Amino acid sequence: MVDELIIHFVNHINWECWAQTQEELDYVTTRIDKMAEDFKKRAKNPDAIIKQVLHPKQIASRMKKPNKIAISYSFWEAGFLFITWYTPWPECAHFAEMYTKKMEEYGFPPVIWIASIERCRQAICMPIICFDSTKQSDIEKVQELNRDTTEYALKQGWLNYRPDPYIHIQAYYQAGMYWKYLRMFKKMVDPNFIMHPGRLALP
Repeated sequence: MVDELIIHFVNHINWECWAQTQEELDYVTTRIDKMAEDFKKRAKNPDAIIKQVLHPKQIASRMKKPNKIAISYSFWEAGFLFITWYTPWPECAHFAEMYTKKMEEYGFPPVIWIASIERCRQAICMPIICFDSTKQSDIEKVQELNRDTTEYALKQGWLNYRPDPYIHIQAYYQAGMYWKYLRMFKKMVDPNFIMHPGRLALP
């Protein structure tokens, strides 16, 4: 599955590797490097397969507390939105290919972050939308991008994390079974309706 991602995103991919031991981390990074080198021999543009070496300042910034990084991001034209989706791991390359293309169509930088969960059985796909929240036209473009991609994603069986009430909730009527079980689960954990209804206002 990793090979599939490398094939689709040789020009854009950036790996964030986590491990419990140095030995495990060394194995993972060595394995990724080997797969990239193997694919380089078959790639149409071998020169595009390069290993990015982080600048010491980049490494130092990643060692800071999260609030030291996030606050700086938040001041960039005050528009920095993560739209997160769950997909099966074998389909995350297709998701990323579709979403980055759509981001470019709507005039946004094609930035996306992908992580594996459930031991590489599922993926969290997180497009990162950078926009100027002081411009109404930018906000409208974000909403249109969100609506366009949501309609496509639901037809593929993909579901998003933290659905918003403006785009996702309306689209969920197309995914009746998901909506049914979402309400059923809410009733199971909160039979007396004492919890806050949340942004989806589930009954």
